[in-house]
Amino acid sequence: MMKIALVGCGMVADQHMAQIRRVPGAEIVGVCDTEPLMARQLADRFHVPNRFSEVSEMLRSVRPDVVHITTPAQTHFPIGKICLDAGCHVYMEKPFAVDARQTEALLGLAESRNLKMTVGHDLQFDPESIRMRELVKGGFLGGPPVHMECMQCYSHDDPTYGKVLLGDRTHWVRSLPGSLLQNLISHGLARIAEFLPAGRPVVFAHAYSSPYLGSIGQNDVIDELRAVIYSGENTTAYFTFSTQLGAANNQLCLYGRKASLVVDSNNRMVVPIRPKGYKSYLRFFLMPLIYAGEHRRNSWHNVQQFLRQDFHMDYGKKVLMQSFYQSIQDSAPPPIPYREIRTTAWMMDDMFAQIRKT
Repeated sequence: MMKIALVGCGMVADQHMAQIRRVPGAEIVGVCDTEPLMARQLADRFHVPNRFSEVSEMLRSVRPDVVHITTPAQTHFPIGKICLDAGCHVYMEKPFAVDARQTEALLGLAESRNLKMTVGHDLQFDPESIRMRELVKGGFLGGPPVHMECMQCYSHDDPTYGKVLLGDRTHWVRSLPGSLLQNLISHGLARIAEFLPAGRPVVFAHAYSSPYLGSIGQNDVIDELRAVIYSGENTTAYFTFSTQLGAANNQLCLYGRKASLVVDSNNRMVVPIRPKGYKSYLRFFLMPLIYAGEHRRNSWHNVQQFLRQDFHMDYGKKVLMQSFYQSIQDSAPPPIPYREIRTTAWMMDDMFAQIRKT
């Protein structure tokens, strides 16, 4: 049995608790929040036997194997260090830390103590991402991606987060080095980092406030980002974060020497694009039919998963947690390599440094 504890009993904690309960062999033994009422309500709703308001006390009392940290990003480093010093493995909600320096310090401490860490980039473990990864490993692209394009969109109308942030001038997200961007873009950048060669990539970024934020007098929040990323001898990427393109636009496109892949995370679809040498006008008639077949296959794949009762919004979070726990039990590498966590942190640091100069 894997003993799990959680620090930070706010909104995202509910998602963690629900998915931990789906993982066989995982038992939630304690929750902690500096606000006792928050810890109490979470413990009561999920029937957790122990609640605490101080992390060290929780670690001494219930001795968890793994601690999930779902607090504001500014607290990730000190809480993560306390948990690692206590001999616990750590699942850190994104963003992993405030900057690359803190990221490196935590990962280095984990490695020195033979402990494991992961970060909540659960989109990489949704069904469509798993299918995409299998195709890439199987050689569908003809080698690693030569170019990538990642589109990540977000709506200020989201009542659970967007409106809360804009309605609170003291919200903790506003004090991050990258403000709103820092709390969100690691999801998209991590998907790019997975396929970048080793080493620190070169980043060129441009960011600005959308006309909507200007109309309500909130130009201090940056919500539009465009970036060009270059790594290695033949790997490039474009990254777009926007609040103006509709929250339903979240895609990753991988371009290889022989073929391409389009991954649509909102609709759980993977569309393989194979260049065909049809002569004359045949391609205009046959290719739409071929792509229609790919869409039917995606639909049938989702139906099958639903019939197996394994189709839910936070599927990727469950798979990431289960894979992380299994890596601990088997003394295997964690599901997200530390190289990818470092690369994501480097890209964010470089983007925010350029944004602050403009």
